[in-house]
Amino acid sequence: MADWNFKNEDGIDTEFENIQLLFLSGKVKHMYELLERSPTKIASLLGLNYNSYHDKLRNPEKFTSLHINTIAYAIRINPDIIHNVIQKEILEQVIQKFEKYKSK
Repeated sequence: MADWNFKNEDGIDTEFENIQLLFLSGKVKHMYELLERSPTKIASLLGLNYNSYHDKLRNPEKFTSLHINTIAYAIRINPDIIHNVIQKEILEQVIQKFEKYKSK
C-alpha cells in the first residue's frame, strides 16, 4: 500500500480544506454531499466537465481509482477513506442485484 502520509509542508488548497475535514470527521456518507463543495474546481482537477462530475457524484460507482486517488491527494487524505464511503453507498445496489439474481 502506498504511503499517503502528508508532511506539514504539503499544503492544502483552502477550498479543499473543508472537504478534507468533512471526510476526516466521517460526515460524508454519500458522495453527492460534495456537490456544493468546489464542484467546478474538483471537476477541472479530474479532467471532467461539471455535468460528468455531477453524474459521478450521483452514481459513485462511476468514479475511477484515478479519480478517487486524485481527490484524496488534493485534499490530503488516504484514498481508502473515499473508497469506503463509495463502497458503503453502493452496497445496497449490490444486495439488490444479488437478490434479483437469486430469485431467478
